[in-house]
Amino acid sequence: MRTLLVRHAVGIGFAIACVSGSLHAADAPPRRLPATAVLRFAATSTLHDFGGALAARPFTLVLAGNTWSASADALAGQMDTANEKRDRKMHQMFATNAFPLLRGGVQQAPVPGPAGTNVTLELVIRDRTNRHPVQITGWTEDAREIRFHASWFVSLDQYSLKPPSVLGVIRVGDRVQLEADVTATKPVIHP
Repeated sequence: MRTLLVRHAVGIGFAIACVSGSLHAADAPPRRLPATAVLRFAATSTLHDFGGALAARPFTLVLAGNTWSASADALAGQMDTANEKRDRKMHQMFATNAFPLLRGGVQQAPVPGPAGTNVTLELVIRDRTNRHPVQITGWTEDAREIRFHASWFVSLDQYSLKPPSVLGVIRVGDRVQLEADVTATKPVIHP
């Protein structure tokens, strides 16, 4: 469960960071685009692996020259693994009543080329902040939108999260894989 929440938080931060990029003239004023992201997380356990998803709250992707920035958050209590009991324990691990938001941001990252790029995500889970390398791939831009995919890993221990165990035997792994699909919408230009 902890792994899922951490993953969700990381996913959100990564998605926001990824949406911020687009190729523009260096002297053009920054463009602010409304963006959305869906985060997916995957965790391991001694019984069976599991995953889940979490939607980021709407955020803004900022394009400035050949860089992008974004900052987003998600409600930790909305992390969903399709298992109510596991979700409840995960929400307890994240202390969602005391720390309802997972926050992530990327600042002035280069707009990726065809091969993609790596950026730094600053992720806040509960009262801990850590920086994570994130791989950005599939950056596409057309007249209507910008899309990209982000992927990274998070350690629950980095955030002092202790995943619950079942009967002291079934344990969740420390490392959680996160992915985010980000979409930023461009304004419609009427002739």
